[in-house]
Amino acid sequence: MNKNNLSKKTVWFVVLACLGSVLFIPHTAPAELMKSTRADAKLKMSFLYLLSDFSGVIPSQWARIDYDQQNNEIYTLNPRSNEVQIFNREGMKIFTFGGDGDIPSLIDVTAGDGGRIYGLPRRIGAIEVRVFNYRGLPESVIVPQGLPEELQHFRASRIEYQDGKLYLLDSKAMKLILLSRDGTVLKIHDFGEKLREIADRSDPDKKKSIELDIGDFSLDPNGNIYFTAPLIFTAFRVNGDGTVNSFGRSGSGPGKFGVVAGIAADEQGNIYVADRLRSVVLLFNSDFKFQGEFGYRGGLPEDLLVPDSIAIDQKGNRVFVAQGANKGVGAYKVIFEK
Repeated sequence: MNKNNLSKKTVWFVVLACLGSVLFIPHTAPAELMKSTRADAKLKMSFLYLLSDFSGVIPSQWARIDYDQQNNEIYTLNPRSNEVQIFNREGMKIFTFGGDGDIPSLIDVTAGDGGRIYGLPRRIGAIEVRVFNYRGLPESVIVPQGLPEELQHFRASRIEYQDGKLYLLDSKAMKLILLSRDGTVLKIHDFGEKLREIADRSDPDKKKSIELDIGDFSLDPNGNIYFTAPLIFTAFRVNGDGTVNSFGRSGSGPGKFGVVAGIAADEQGNIYVADRLRSVVLLFNSDFKFQGEFGYRGGLPEDLLVPDSIAIDQKGNRVFVAQGANKGVGAYKVIFEK
């Protein structure tokens, strides 16, 4: 299906599908996080739609998602079918490729410049990134050049693209490498020591019995890196100067972490964290003060079922959340009211 074949009339389909809204209910944050610049702000989260085609909502199980800020399109990868699907701003599918064996099995995708799509193959062995044009046709293969000896066993599981650079994460090794588009290694981050330090400080005995890893990661428009560590109930921000901040506390109540997964941040530094166990998305401001949460386990379209990957439309203040149980991907709009 050509991306240009659908008219804006599809908006009406989505309008009919939109249901209700979910209000944020602010809660008192821990004392050490009381530096909020939005303490007087009221937050409202409105449910918009679930990604669909003309036959209805498209089911998917923990799809990988990304938002193309240049073309206002949503990209998803359904791991089960190996299909890359592209949706317009109104949440209607306009193009799909893969799924019929014409591309290698992918584990993650990210949107690049000029409609390009970068795919991370699910394979054991040499690291590579597949580059596709906006029609899903293969363009090139990027292979990292000059990997140091300690990265010879690097196994990328997540990928992000920003400002002409590729970020590859090995979630089990807890390492992130930064590549140029020709494959040159520009920088290496090793988060293992920081995670082990926090695990040791919070529960020395438990540290010996668990295998630490990173749940998910993302970049904000300013180049800060965010990632989650589910087994130690913690989320992190790596700032541009290299300093690392952490936040999070385990628990079952509002503002607490159960099993955290996807994480993303908007232009103002507000941070969204998906919690699989609690079936909510939590929102923190740039000072890590809890602002509210939405979702909750249930059968309504606006409810969330085991949320995972998160993507943000930076200009439209919209958040996309992938879910389990074949619920699909939901779109929500964030509103800050004074």
